[in-house]
Amino acid sequence: MRPSELFEELKKRNSILSDSDLARLLGLTPARVSQMRSGKQGLTARQIASYINKAHVIGQKDAFIQPIKPIVEMYPIETVLSKQDAKWEPLPTKKSHPRNQAIRKHLEDSKGIYVFFDSIGCAIYTGKTERQNIWKEMTNAFNRERSNHQTFEVPHPTTGATFSPAWEKPRQPQKCVAYLYNTASFFSAYEIAGGLIPKIEALIVRIFCNSLSNKKMEKL
Repeated sequence: MRPSELFEELKKRNSILSDSDLARLLGLTPARVSQMRSGKQGLTARQIASYINKAHVIGQKDAFIQPIKPIVEMYPIETVLSKQDAKWEPLPTKKSHPRNQAIRKHLEDSKGIYVFFDSIGCAIYTGKTERQNIWKEMTNAFNRERSNHQTFEVPHPTTGATFSPAWEKPRQPQKCVAYLYNTASFFSAYEIAGGLIPKIEALIVRIFCNSLSNKKMEKL
């Protein structure tokens, strides 16, 4: 078998585009891959077995070391309106907030898991995203109405200058939807390897099912 035939098949099966990534998979240098491509000598069974073993070792290393990357943990939320006041966002990310801009950039470049916490650091909601980036999905959840996340509140008038005490105008506590932009004080976010995202979210929801306001009980 010619090396180029093996290389192209490996790239196809592993969704690899560059020879540099292929070299990493095989435990070779890009220069060595290029040299083998241009050579006329075929691969021996011993070489093929060696490449399979190297790929296996590298795969194990990636599986244990690379799958979970913390981006930010228990970061304070500063709720602000987005441009055109379209929705609430968990952080101000204008030029005057360079640190928050950097955090947003990392979140926009990542897919994985995010968790919202209340003011005393108790987790109240967790979510995942496999298709769109963490920042977008997290912000959507921040504004989403969820029927199972409710609190009792007393509605008070927001117009007029006069005030009537409660003994004159009793106001009954009513159950209202509690949005995350009103209840969340901190958030954490983790970049997760694609295949693990749904399993890790399911594990978190199932472990903390009586603490989180998640409605759906994910299956492992």
